[in-house]
Amino acid sequence: MSHVVILSGPSGAGKSSVAEALAQRYDRTVHLETDLLFRAIRMGHIHPMQPESDRQNRMIARAAARAASAFAQDLFAVFIDGVIGPHLLPIYVDELKVAAVPVHFVLLLPSVEESIRRVTPRAADRRMIDAEHRELHRQFAGHGEFAGCIIDNTAMTAEETADVVMESCGRGDCLVYTPV
Repeated sequence: MSHVVILSGPSGAGKSSVAEALAQRYDRTVHLETDLLFRAIRMGHIHPMQPESDRQNRMIARAAARAASAFAQDLFAVFIDGVIGPHLLPIYVDELKVAAVPVHFVLLLPSVEESIRRVTPRAADRRMIDAEHRELHRQFAGHGEFAGCIIDNTAMTAEETADVVMESCGRGDCLVYTPV
């Protein structure tokens, strides 16, 4: 049976590494990185952290969910990774309903220090990364109650985190949509 797992969290949370580790565990898988969709916008791109990016961020959510739906309908397990705020989750769920597959939402949330440590080698401007990560972490950690599950993977490898994601999804802890 196919399913969709949405992996969210700040940069450096391990979303892409965990999605790859999960994708290696199934026969038919797709790893959709929302970053690729953001990079596809050539003219008119707005940094997703800017307040005026809301329309663009919602469009990317729809595009990612529609692509995931197409793959899931063809019996692929789909792993979406991106900095996906809980406010965008309803867009994903609405677009994925047509696929009639279970949808899981997992927030990977290592400590802010670990997240910054992981992303620093990729960063051009350390000060901007520090400020952006602290703000993202504050938003995710302070969001309170939301659908899905939170995994603190501060001290875990990608493989260990993938194990916890599989166990949590298998128990239904991260389930945000079940087809009727």
